Amino acid sequence: MGLVPNVAILVNAPGVDPAKVVRAVTKVLGPGTNVLNLHESKYESSSGGGRSSSYLDLYKKAATTCPGLSWTVLAAIGQVESDHGRNAGRSSAGALGPMQFMPATWKAYGVDGDGDGKADIMNPFDAIPGAAKYLCANGAGRGGKQLYRAVWHYNHADWYVQKVLNLAKAYAARYD
Repeated sequence: MGLVPNVAILVNAPGVDPAKVVRAVTKVLGPGTNVLNLHESKYESSSGGGRSSSYLDLYKKAATTCPGLSWTVLAAIGQVESDHGRNAGRSSAGALGPMQFMPATWKAYGVDGDGDGKADIMNPFDAIPGAAKYLCANGAGRGGKQLYRAVWHYNHADWYVQKVLNLAKAYAARYD
């Protein structure tokens, strides 16, 4: 086929059975193709019979750790930062994971949310509670100007704060 060896491709196929994607990619690229599922089961919740928790559930649970913080703020940050984990790789600034933490910030605020003994910046079960902890430490639970300030600390840009707060209002109107 004239394909270049040792080249990686990324296939984004939300809602498609991963086994079908593997078969289709292998059919096109050949039997020696190594296909990795980036949404593998290592991020499944141990509760609920092994079913994967939704990001919505994770946002709601994490918000309860910071009295006064709405889950909608966490959801809005998750949307802006990584489209709820769909783009969790390293940013141009060096941030990582579904909540796009800078490594130094993660070192200070990282949480072992799934109880596996490790605070993993790439794991939403850890990153979302870590975001709640960081926002709470910056006053997000107090609302008003303190919420604005806390979101600003997450990303030092007024446009970012406005975008997050507007998305949070939209989530609240739709889901609360």
